[in-house]
Amino acid sequence: MLLALLFACDPPTPNYVDRQMIEEAYRRGDNYVICAGLRMEDDSTRGIAAETLATLTVPEPCLCAGLLREGAWDMPVVRGLQKGTDDAHVGCAAALLDDPKLAERTELVNLLAKIKVPAVESRLMAAAKSDVDPAVRGAAMAVVRPARNPEALKLVTAALTDPEASVRSGAARALVGVDAAAPQLQLAAADPDPSVRAAVLLALRGMPGVPFADYACPALRTDPDPGVRAVAAGVMKSAKDEALMACLRAHMLEREDDALVRTSMLATLRGTAGTASAGILCDAIPFWVHTYIGVDHPTREGPADIIFAQNDRDFNNSYDCVQKALRAGGYKTCEQKFYVNDWFHELGGKNAKPRPCNAPAASGGGGGASNEIEF
Repeated sequence: MLLALLFACDPPTPNYVDRQMIEEAYRRGDNYVICAGLRMEDDSTRGIAAETLATLTVPEPCLCAGLLREGAWDMPVVRGLQKGTDDAHVGCAAALLDDPKLAERTELVNLLAKIKVPAVESRLMAAAKSDVDPAVRGAAMAVVRPARNPEALKLVTAALTDPEASVRSGAARALVGVDAAAPQLQLAAADPDPSVRAAVLLALRGMPGVPFADYACPALRTDPDPGVRAVAAGVMKSAKDEALMACLRAHMLEREDDALVRTSMLATLRGTAGTASAGILCDAIPFWVHTYIGVDHPTREGPADIIFAQNDRDFNNSYDCVQKALRAGGYKTCEQKFYVNDWFHELGGKNAKPRPCNAPAASGGGGGASNEIEF
């Protein structure tokens, strides 16, 4: 009788579980061990336990019970739910958004968006409509899928005029690739908030029938916010539009005080095929040396080094481009002269390797060596 009672009870739960134990428990169908993994201190152990439970044939209640840890949502466990494919296993994650006092709810929204089950998707739609926190509304708005849902499309396009900038920005992010929203997005391109203007540029790129250069070029040339200008430069990458290339050329030859924008322009030109992008980089070298060296120039061969960008984009013409820059002359500081001469020497020029600025002369003549431009 006592033996029968013992077998009728649940087996004891282990005090320690690791990844290997969870994998072995899965093979033998021991869900008690897997559930115990949700209570371990190690993040990866909790994560693999949640991932395993999310794909079991029969749902285990311990998974939903393990979503909270010490009053906060447990990131490794919530992330593990992404493997689930139905409400019965992971739909309970939707209820996490019901507590407005829960911390980091915007981050939670971004994780929940990766759990592709009806209950979670429906809860995210509800959050986008009416959550008490505008930041959560904006985050939820950004992850609804209007391309496949007429109700979501209506919600998101209407949100482009929401009083809260975070909601308008989220709506624009949700509309990337949604051609039906082009008219509303074009109106939103003049939004007073820079985060919205930047999101709209990303959404408009590549939309049929939209004169994209009419939005991207003014954003690059005249937007007062450097973040918007940087995005405008970035969305021109791989563009074949002559107007966009002409706009980039003009701005490359005009002083841009923000380093992030300059870096974005270089990255775009490095990653854009065609003779136009290569020519812009080559032609802009003298202006960039005159304008930026000695002000805010980075370590050689970094993301804001124009000759490095030109060499990466069109190395067959690098020698000629740098030689042309040398002949342009007009360099007023040691740093400017050193930069161009050092690159020319590296590309095979016959000049002696220049000594870095402020470096002491080596005994017996000859210059020092450096990978940096010194100030």
